[in-house]
Amino acid sequence: MKKTLWSGLVFLVALSGCSQSISNTDFSKTSQAQVYGWISIDGYFSPVATKVEVDMCQVVDNQCLTSASQEYKGVQLPIQYSFLISPLQAGDGNMKIRARLLDKGNVVAQTLVEYHFEPGERRVDIVLNSIKN
Repeated sequence: MKKTLWSGLVFLVALSGCSQSISNTDFSKTSQAQVYGWISIDGYFSPVATKVEVDMCQVVDNQCLTSASQEYKGVQLPIQYSFLISPLQAGDGNMKIRARLLDKGNVVAQTLVEYHFEPGERRVDIVLNSIKN
């Protein structure tokens, strides 16, 4: 009887140690940036075969390293996008927002917007520029 009681007690102590959560107050939403806005284009594209790709990237040595990306299929422009970016994703703060409109797999419009990371909310509307074929 004593073995069963001790093994049960040891099991409960071990289980309670596994179920405790660590509270970390150092991570705060105030250190993050919420970037949002509208993506639009002059003109009409049928939403049946279209796709919009938008991503945020940090600029490192003239290269754009993707930090976050989104894809929207079969949508009618304008559309709203939103990113929540942490300081780690932003690197030194120099970033770009890239957006492309694809129609049947071909890029028909795109744009690139400069962005500098700052904590808080910031609205950045994007107007896609048509690519002339």
